[in-house]
Amino acid sequence: MLRSAATLCVMALVGLMTPIAFADAQVLPPRSLAPNSDFSRICPPAPKPFLTRDWSKWDKSQPVIDPEEMYDAALAYAEGSSTINRDPVAAKRLLEDLADRAWIGRGRAHFRLGKLLLDPVAGPVDPERAATHLATAGSMLNMDASVLLAELHEQGRIRGANLAEAERLLRAASTSGHVDGLIKLAQLQRSGRLGQVSQTATADLVNLALQTLYGELSRGKCSALYRIGLILSDDSLVPGGIQEAMRWFEAAARQGDTKADLALAEIYLQERVKADPEIFIRHLEHAAQGGEPRAMSLLGERLMLGDRAPKDVPRAIVWLEKAGLNADSEAYKLLARHYRGEFGAAQDLPKALDALTKASKLPGHSTSILVGLARLHAIGVNGKPDVEAALTFYRRAADRGEIGALTDMAKLLLSYPQANRSENPLRLLKEAADRSHPEAMGVLADLYACSTLVAPDAAQARAWLDRAAESGHVRSILVLASQSGSDAAVAQKSAVALQRAAERGDRESMVLLSQAYRSGQGVKQDDRAADHWRDAALAPGEGRSRALLLLARRTLNGDGVARDEVAAKTFLEQSVQEGEVFSQLELGRLLITQREQSAEMQRGLQFLQGAAAAGNAAAMLALADAPGDLLRSTGKTAQEWRRAAAEAGSARAAISLASVEKNEGDAARWLSRAEALQVCTTKDMVDLAQAYHKGSGAAQSERARYWMGRALNSIEAGSKDPAALFQIGRAMIEGVGGATNSEKALGYIKLAADAGRVDAMRYLGRGYVSGQVGERSTQAAIEWLSKALRSRDGSVAADLSRLAALPNGEGAEAIAVLKEGAESGLAPAMREYGRSLQLGLGVSAQPDVGASWLRKAAEAGDTLAMKELSRAYASGYGVELSARDSTEWLQRAAKAGDAEAMYGLSLAMTLGFGTDVDAGAAQEWLKTAEGATRKRD
Repeated sequence: MLRSAATLCVMALVGLMTPIAFADAQVLPPRSLAPNSDFSRICPPAPKPFLTRDWSKWDKSQPVIDPEEMYDAALAYAEGSSTINRDPVAAKRLLEDLADRAWIGRGRAHFRLGKLLLDPVAGPVDPERAATHLATAGSMLNMDASVLLAELHEQGRIRGANLAEAERLLRAASTSGHVDGLIKLAQLQRSGRLGQVSQTATADLVNLALQTLYGELSRGKCSALYRIGLILSDDSLVPGGIQEAMRWFEAAARQGDTKADLALAEIYLQERVKADPEIFIRHLEHAAQGGEPRAMSLLGERLMLGDRAPKDVPRAIVWLEKAGLNADSEAYKLLARHYRGEFGAAQDLPKALDALTKASKLPGHSTSILVGLARLHAIGVNGKPDVEAALTFYRRAADRGEIGALTDMAKLLLSYPQANRSENPLRLLKEAADRSHPEAMGVLADLYACSTLVAPDAAQARAWLDRAAESGHVRSILVLASQSGSDAAVAQKSAVALQRAAERGDRESMVLLSQAYRSGQGVKQDDRAADHWRDAALAPGEGRSRALLLLARRTLNGDGVARDEVAAKTFLEQSVQEGEVFSQLELGRLLITQREQSAEMQRGLQFLQGAAAAGNAAAMLALADAPGDLLRSTGKTAQEWRRAAAEAGSARAAISLASVEKNEGDAARWLSRAEALQVCTTKDMVDLAQAYHKGSGAAQSERARYWMGRALNSIEAGSKDPAALFQIGRAMIEGVGGATNSEKALGYIKLAADAGRVDAMRYLGRGYVSGQVGERSTQAAIEWLSKALRSRDGSVAADLSRLAALPNGEGAEAIAVLKEGAESGLAPAMREYGRSLQLGLGVSAQPDVGASWLRKAAEAGDTLAMKELSRAYASGYGVELSARDSTEWLQRAAKAGDAEAMYGLSLAMTLGFGTDVDAGAAQEWLKTAEGATRKRD
């Protein structure tokens, strides 16, 4: 069988070597040139450009004596180095002059200019203009240009793109022995786009490229080391060649080739090859120190996150700033995230603004930089929002094709109705929706359902909601699913929309589609498909942080999956690390409730502040509800955070402010603010009705009636959310807005309780005791309070204890429920069951058994049980009389924060009851008790 023409060409060009094929397309180098050879003997150090002037300041008025020096300067500015910061604008300016200048290297200048016009770091990419320069360079026999022009044809990036032309250009380059031409042609053949091409023919091309590079290497051209590694690392060309590629990259790195260090670091980062973090960081540092801008940015990011390297924020900042000076706008973006407090540091919004401003001045900055600047101005860098500046940056982003910026502009205008009347939010949303932006469709659905900007129109609202869902808008899909309940047709329709959005790459849709396949909701149950879409949703890449956030929310709420707070926290931690602002909010909310873990609470506070700094009004509201010490550390009061949230567009915050405002004029101002915003949830409608209900006058009553009517319509037409059902039922019983149908109100509350709302169970139980929900009924009260206790609501244990003490055995059933709760380990149930046994409330008195239950409750941390046990020891009732034990339990309750116990302990220390007399300590406990009382009041 005859050898192919390519193989014969190999032997003719590189006669000093004999090709030995292995690993599909790999050719062994001569024994003397193995990757572990000492190449320092044949590889001279790479020459550094000798520049006699600062070419970055050159303009056409200055003479050019040596075009080669000017060209060397252009390359240095285009790529950056250890001594010269990358400056693509200067590089472009020099190359444009050189491309027009009559000199021997004119073809090289056209090639480099064309290449620069395709690099986003140099500004807006211009494939057509680049193709013109590349074609000119190709006509001057510059094969580098021909190969790059072939890529533009192959990728369809230029007018008249033609695959046949791409093949022609690559074959021409290959015939001349051009390595990149050979490799690109082999890749094109392997893609199958040229029809059936034999594996042997493609292998011959790869063999020829490798033999050519081995020949260059034998002649002392050691850049070939890196290029050999690149070929071997391409699994489509050399299956399984990655380990051999690593050896060549390492050889190149030993010769000071920083591109090889970066290649090794990226292989380790992608986990194509496993390595200790120290090795990964060492290569990354070498590449960064050698002037590789991407390495600087990657190293700064790893140090900032503490990912595969010890967290070192000062060093991270140094490298990110250096990367920024090398025209890497994404490095400045990461710095801005740091200064916004996303990685746990204190916020410094002016520095965040400065970083993004620097990024916005770089030629290659993305629209996300402009959106980031808009959001910073929207929240106010120095405490006061600059809405006009925010709108300006949003407009710049929109003009560059960022459709989401139109939606963000509209939402900002809806939050500040008085701002910039030249921009109409409804028009902006419709423009974005017409350009297929699902979020805009979702906002339009909300507007027609609940905004004062347009007349309420249920048909329009539903039409936009359907369009948003069909476009894969996750929130709209969830709304439709909740409204339809178990409607199989709607579930099937939602699954189709999710499938379509998932196939387009929407990660949140992948999460929901995975859960649909897992449960068989709307699709045939298929665990394999569920695993596939979950893996796709969580694969590295853009959008992963949103998928993690959605998965965390559903795991935290038990939506479609088992509730798992630990797993949810893990998802949120990962999402926060990837920069998701809304994950900061969710993680902050979760951590700030960890009362026994102050460090976690502090972390939670930092995450909430980071989310607030990004303009998240919900985070501001969460900060308003933070515990006193944490709240004080933010430098703002609860009311100041609520005002900030209201100004950022939170109707809920404005309603909250109106509800507590004592001045009717100020209350009216906040109510007006709330009504100017979108009041879309039943909860907000009821809260707004209640706020108006507190006011005086016919106008206030009328608004209360209006909003209560809206809430009732929302409940009847929408989902039967248990929280909303409970809230509206309570408001009706209280007569808010003139609602008087107590039977319907009670029905709503019972629906909420039956759906698992513990607060609704408690409300019903207490209501049947007091008669607030209708006729008094001990049996009904015990029934609902028992359900609450079995749902682990310890606050109802005392209610059941009181019912158990009713005469004539009317509450006997309550004792059985308390006993059940006590035996299940619920501390309040242990306490109340113990008290009942001690005092004989509804059961025969057994003081010693009762005291043992009190001890169990006290040891479980119940402060009321601690005080009861203290009294028992003081009187000897059910336990042996002991002043010391009495005071010890009192002290434990005091240390747990109980003010009454603190007063008692102060008295015991004054009198020496069960402890030594200690006037100083007694005084300290007295002061602490008074402070705790004031704080409580």
